[in-house]
Amino acid sequence: MKLHGIMPPITTPFNGAEVAFDRLKENFQKWNRTKLSGYLVLGSNGEAVYLSEMEKMKVIEVCREAIPKEKIMLVGTGLESTVETIKFTNSAAGLGADLALVVTPYYFKGSMTAQVLYDHFLAVAEASRIPILVYNVPQFTGINLEPSLVGRLSQHPNIIGAKDSSGNIDQLSQIIHLSDQGFGVFVGSAPVLFPALCVGAVGGILAVANALPELCTGILDLYGEGKYAEALVLQNRLTPIAKAVTSTYGIGGLKAVMDLQGFFGGEPRAPLKKAGPEVESALKGLLQELKDLW
Repeated sequence: MKLHGIMPPITTPFNGAEVAFDRLKENFQKWNRTKLSGYLVLGSNGEAVYLSEMEKMKVIEVCREAIPKEKIMLVGTGLESTVETIKFTNSAAGLGADLALVVTPYYFKGSMTAQVLYDHFLAVAEASRIPILVYNVPQFTGINLEPSLVGRLSQHPNIIGAKDSSGNIDQLSQIIHLSDQGFGVFVGSAPVLFPALCVGAVGGILAVANALPELCTGILDLYGEGKYAEALVLQNRLTPIAKAVTSTYGIGGLKAVMDLQGFFGGEPRAPLKKAGPEVESALKGLLQELKDLW
């Protein structure tokens, strides 16, 4: 399976306290009509940390039914302990996941040395029934995977890629340079998609692609056609709304933009909050500016 393209870390829709599986299916009907190459299920933007194990399993089942075989189904399976990560990864594999995305354990971050993390990822890779990608998201975990460590991990045949959401292009470039040939590195920060492609990223796993998939895939298409100036223009148009639905307004903002774009976003799960009227107004303004330009 070729690692390439744009994938949204899909949001989990809720109806009150329950996961709204019907709404999730409706979103897939729209996403599947775009050039998205696949989907990340149970990622950070899927509020996976707020879901029970039973809910996670059901989400995987529903997503597997909705995702065409030609599109990648990547599932976030990283948990705090090595043994539970292995167990959940293989459960996801049994439900049809193509690949697993494994985040760094972080609760006992003071003990997460490079060697401890190496041993963890290696153990998961050895026991996993499907290939894995390592996930670096220091803004959530407080742990940054050093490029040299990712390079070592890339030598394992069952560790086939990485998602780096640090937003640090220098680091991303080092990861790509130090990793084995064929190791696929995705950028996880939409404001740096274009520069990430320039240093060798294979694509992006981007929150904003939930709401604006064609804009994200458009940047990738233009880059692939060698139309770098046009790709950069599109990148600059995407960046304000991309920042708004991540660092500025978070998942509540992302779900609000999805609603405004005809997808179902709805409310996040508590303690996260729905975007208020002022935030929604600001997001409407950003979308209007984008539409005026695009």
